[in-house]
Amino acid sequence: MRRNKQKVEKIIVSIISAKYLYDFTIAVSFTNGKTKPIDFLPLFQKYVKGENLIYFSPLEFKKFLVENGNIYWGKNEDVIFPADLLWKGKQQKVSEEILYII
Repeated sequence: MRRNKQKVEKIIVSIISAKYLYDFTIAVSFTNGKTKPIDFLPLFQKYVKGENLIYFSPLEFKKFLVENGNIYWGKNEDVIFPADLLWKGKQQKVSEEILYII
């Protein structure tokens, strides 16, 4: 009997750039060539707490950075959203174990 073992490759998606659009929406470009607008308001409302509430200010929200394939706010990556989370687009069912907010 011959078994057909297929290799399953996990495609890793990273963020290569991002552009502020309006309100809490940012156009995020990924390494797979796709760009999609993402509304960060639901994520911020659910996960950003304490000292990091300053990023709700429109002026501070616009100061995001893209580095190491992720998007973040603050010099010390105070609020960071991994690319795979944003690519999947499951903002309503975000797992806290893959969302890093310090």
